[in-house]
Amino acid sequence: MNSKKLLTCLLMVMVVLTVYLGVELCQTKQDLVTLENSYNTMIATVPPAPSWPEGIIKETVIDELAKRKDLFPWQGVLGGTFGLYDKSQVWFVGPKWCLAYVEDGHIGGYILLRYHITPKGIKWQLLDSEEI
Repeated sequence: MNSKKLLTCLLMVMVVLTVYLGVELCQTKQDLVTLENSYNTMIATVPPAPSWPEGIIKETVIDELAKRKDLFPWQGVLGGTFGLYDKSQVWFVGPKWCLAYVEDGHIGGYILLRYHITPKGIKWQLLDSEEI
């Protein structure tokens, strides 16, 4: 008789665990679907990266920008010269825009530019700037 009660008790525990795990699995599946939908929405809203013309590499474009001191809207202070000294502080946003941090060693800021690569070179246009 004791073994029958023990088996019945074990069976009930197994049924409860099965139901609990089934509910958890269902919730995990729902969470995964929500996460996948969020990821797909995020990917759809990320602007496209620039597609560089053949023979042009990102570093070349950054080097050309660094030479264009006329695009930096501020004058250096305390003897500093504005420049693009850290090439990791240049970001290309979408196919035509560039955000860069420039400084003179004392003050700095961000510049937002539009660029266009032509057979004759790169055309730059300063769109906005923010000194920090």
